[in-house]
Amino acid sequence: MRKTGLAIALALLTPAIALAQPVESRAAKKMLFSERGAEVVVADVDFLDDSAKTALKQAAGQIPYYGAIAVSPGEPTSANLMSTMANFHTSEAASAAALANCNARRTSGGPCVVIATVLPKRYRPEALTMSLQATQAFNKQYRKMKEPKGMAISPTVGAYGYDRGDGGRAISICNAAAAREGASDCRLVVADQ
Repeated sequence: MRKTGLAIALALLTPAIALAQPVESRAAKKMLFSERGAEVVVADVDFLDDSAKTALKQAAGQIPYYGAIAVSPGEPTSANLMSTMANFHTSEAASAAALANCNARRTSGGPCVVIATVLPKRYRPEALTMSLQATQAFNKQYRKMKEPKGMAISPTVGAYGYDRGDGGRAISICNAAAAREGASDCRLVVADQ
């Protein structure tokens, strides 16, 4: 699959975080995926042979969802330019970060392409998706908190935050984490009153 085809496939695989309004914990729990296991989708690019695809699938299987690996075709192998990004809230965000990182570092190869994406096991499009780390925090800490409470995530980076209250503190905690990665776009996705 060429770069354009891969971009289209990625857009079809994972919707942008599409919630217009936050959902309650019960609804969020039904949308989120298991914390156990991930699936690796390896791109069909002409510069990867079957043994490289098998090795890539095994290596990428160690990356938490949502993740992506990008490389620059033609870049010397000695450049060690494989860009791996993980723990984003969508595969689009992980792919965009991997591509940006790879293209910023490439020296002589062509524009970077995503060669693998990491999705939760049994992935299907949902209105709410969160990184493995945020899903774990939702299940182990957030759900045990007393109401009112809220959880916020950044659509562009893997930042998240949660706290008691109307969601304002959750957004502030998330934005503080996102600022370390150059983002400030956190929004409330789960709220329980």
